[in-house]
Amino acid sequence: MVMQRERPAQELSGTKREQAFASSLLNLLLARGMFMSTSAPIRISVASLAGYLESQGEKDAADRIVAAAAANPAILSVEQIDGEAYLVTTRGGRAPSAATVDARHTFAARFLTPLPKPDRPATPRARPRPQEPVIDAMAGMQIAEVEAPAVEPATITPEPEPAEEAPVAPARTITTQAAAPADMTDVDDVNLALAIRERLGGDPRVANFGEHWLMEDRVPRFSRGDLRRLRDYMQEKEQPITDEDLVQDVLAVRPGSPDFALVRFAVNYRLSNEHREFEFVGTGNQRFWSTSGLPQIGTTRRKLNEIGTDYRFLLDEVPAGVAPRTRESVDHTLTFYEFAHGLLPYDAEMQALFSGPVVPGQKSAVLTFECPQSFTTYLVELRFPTPNRGGFVLGLDDFYAENLVAGAVLSIQRTENDGHYRVEYIPESARSEELLELDERRAPRYVFRPTTFACGVEGDDLLTEARFGGLANEKPLDDKARRRPEAVVAATFERIGEKRDANFSAEFRTLLAGVNIERPMSETLLRSLLENDDTGAFSRDPDAADSYTYVPGTSP
Repeated sequence: MVMQRERPAQELSGTKREQAFASSLLNLLLARGMFMSTSAPIRISVASLAGYLESQGEKDAADRIVAAAAANPAILSVEQIDGEAYLVTTRGGRAPSAATVDARHTFAARFLTPLPKPDRPATPRARPRPQEPVIDAMAGMQIAEVEAPAVEPATITPEPEPAEEAPVAPARTITTQAAAPADMTDVDDVNLALAIRERLGGDPRVANFGEHWLMEDRVPRFSRGDLRRLRDYMQEKEQPITDEDLVQDVLAVRPGSPDFALVRFAVNYRLSNEHREFEFVGTGNQRFWSTSGLPQIGTTRRKLNEIGTDYRFLLDEVPAGVAPRTRESVDHTLTFYEFAHGLLPYDAEMQALFSGPVVPGQKSAVLTFECPQSFTTYLVELRFPTPNRGGFVLGLDDFYAENLVAGAVLSIQRTENDGHYRVEYIPESARSEELLELDERRAPRYVFRPTTFACGVEGDDLLTEARFGGLANEKPLDDKARRRPEAVVAATFERIGEKRDANFSAEFRTLLAGVNIERPMSETLLRSLLENDDTGAFSRDPDAADSYTYVPGTSP
């Protein structure tokens, strides 16, 4: 699926020719950043743009790019990064401006910095004081007898006795056992993360999505009306939408606001609990959400369950414990089956390149493939394996049809974003060949037609009429035969093999390219079928190197 986005209406300065040139620059920038947020800067080097425009017939492109930016400072700007000039704009059609972020009261600060303890006046606590013992100061002393004048007795009112104080309970002292801090220096980070997840994952007071955690009572809640607006927006766009776009376009929270990260976490956490209406189809860095009723990404020639059944053999070939994103790039040669349906196999190499599921039970992940050679970005879907179906990538139909042929060599590189990848092919001088195609206008059949292409190909996998002429006007195998790999191999021998007496012989590389016309089949699977056949249908050809023979009439 190729993403198209209308360019924001902007008034460009200069003559009509200068306005048209500036408009083409803006279109190229917007095509590069169609999946970025509205205010994120979109950069393309001036040298790269100039090379592309000059290949399209434009002259003095570099100077004109700088002049166009100077004439439209509100829309375009030129930045110097490491000594190289970059043309910059945003998805909103405005030149990016340096925004100052007030970090004095952010979500992260409020979440990580505890509030100070409240000041309370110190109120002295009344404690009973022990009474001092009464000391008889006259004891042991001699008192002299002194005559005193007679005093008339007076009436003395006795003082009231003080009330007896209530007994005060003695203060209770509680002694706690000192807990020694746990030493985590020898604990692996992965095991520590698993321990934290097991401890907090079952606590209903803690909200979790992916590797993000927050107290549940601090996560904003959405009304049924909010959820309906989120679902309607996806259905209106007819494609999965990222959490950032949902927060900005539906909930109207700007990226620079203090609550943006909190609302984005709320979208992911709350939608993950709405299983009937929403499905997470993203990655850790690029979180896409989908809903029911959206058009299928990729081919409609075959059902997704049927494609997964075709790739079922990958379940036995991919070793257990393949770590995601441990490879930088993968080079792959397209088969006819992959070219016709816009697919890539999710084999061991692809599993080491792509990221795995983010949430438990995730069925698929929407990825973006950027082709810098055509300044185009494609929305593709990665279907994860299930216990009885293999995984695959679909949605590359347009990219294949516009740039490649069956047998072409392409390269896929990962980026820092685990949901965004770069796909490139080997550019070569254009040439024309009679190549195999599937004609579906009436009854489906294979034909050879003149095809012009300008990409690097693997010679053994290029389906030319000179090598695969036996397929001309042949009908595709029915589903019953396609489901049996042995039957597909036998039919391929009869179509493209060299007939020797009553047998057919074919070189292994040619046979591998031929069987992948009807269904996907790896080199490992094909070798196993040819080497481990107990019926006698297949055997090695002693007269040719790395070749095999097929005896018709046997039941493979």
